Amino acid sequence: MRQVLTIGAVAAVVLLVASPASAGSTKGPTLKSLQAQIKSLQKQVTTLKKKEALAESVIGLTLEYAVCSTAVTADTFQDSFTGLDAYFTARAQPTYFGGQTAVNDYKACSAFEIVRAHNQSPPNTNILRALLDIFSARSFATHGIDLAGPARNLSAQFFALAARGGIG
Repeated sequence: MRQVLTIGAVAAVVLLVASPASAGSTKGPTLKSLQAQIKSLQKQVTTLKKKEALAESVIGLTLEYAVCSTAVTADTFQDSFTGLDAYFTARAQPTYFGGQTAVNDYKACSAFEIVRAHNQSPPNTNILRALLDIFSARSFATHGIDLAGPARNLSAQFFALAARGGIG
């Protein structure tokens, strides 16, 4: 029994002596390493803020293009309807579609310098072609964008064009 108590006492003393030594050997981060981490995180935050602003611009630009595209497509359909009604009327038949009211594009097309042509007779797809010509090399060159440059991606060029034009 005495031997067990002696071994227990020795073990307790060894544990007491060893525990402060091991606790002191594990040091926390230094001030210098924390400053380096903060600097790195600040750079990451700045980069993310720029990417967020670009993403918001891209979303706005995409929505604006979609609104203009929808309005131009509606014009094309309505011009076709008007042409068909004129055909029916010329043959002494009742009109089928009736009067057409232009769809509001909320000035989205003017931001892309697209002039909508409602009530074209005969209807054609020139306005749709103008909407697609935004993606042509000539359109980019007009705005000083080189398609052979580092940003070869068509979408990147489109957004660069819009940014330079103050759209979005």
